[in-house]
Amino acid sequence: MAIWRGITSLELTMRKTILALSIAAAMLPPICAWAQQALPSSRQALLSVEGTGRAEAKPDYARLTANVTAKAATLEAAVQASQGLVSRADALLQSLKDETLGVESSNFSLAETHPPYPPVPPQGTPPAPSYTATTTYTLKIGKLDHLNAVIEKLAASGVVEMHAVTFHVQDERGALDEARRKAVADARHQAETLADAAGVRLDEITAISNVRATPRPYVAAAEMASARFAPVQPPSTLDFDATVVMNWHISPKP
Repeated sequence: MAIWRGITSLELTMRKTILALSIAAAMLPPICAWAQQALPSSRQALLSVEGTGRAEAKPDYARLTANVTAKAATLEAAVQASQGLVSRADALLQSLKDETLGVESSNFSLAETHPPYPPVPPQGTPPAPSYTATTTYTLKIGKLDHLNAVIEKLAASGVVEMHAVTFHVQDERGALDEARRKAVADARHQAETLADAAGVRLDEITAISNVRATPRPYVAAAEMASARFAPVQPPSTLDFDATVVMNWHISPKP
């Protein structure tokens, strides 16, 4: 004897769910295949190259660092002595304006110095400290053919102590841009050479990074004193260096 039983609403819902999952599973392979076709560019081979470039430019001006120093047994005496020396130095610097000398900045500082003290101090009062007042000038000499005349007068004054002469270019941007262009050209040349040797083709540039461009410092003299002054010879040119990292997509040659 056959027994008929109706389909409940719960069974009907479960059958619909199973049918929907079966249809979704059947569609998964085409979807995955489409995703694999859409992503190959993110996995395309890359070639990364670092390029360097250097430009040269004739220096236009010099920068000179100089100190005026006064030492005394007390703080007040050091400051007072410094004021007298700085007044003389300011008058000297003012008189050299016709030599294209200008004061870019000045800074005043005070320092306390303690004499060496034995590990086991003897009986009595420890030695008193001394004090040093220092005024530091940053000077600019606008014409290099006046450089040695200015240095000689400052050294002969007995007031100003010179410590360093550096040389600079007024239009640094132009020299740095030239170095950047040469760095990019060097990176491209390397990339083309490597791609040709490897039998691949350079495609689009994907990134340009780590771009650095700086002037190379040139210090001509240091610790120049009046007793040992020697003429300073400016360099014929100053160097400006640049580096860049460039990335290319590469693909097999057709």
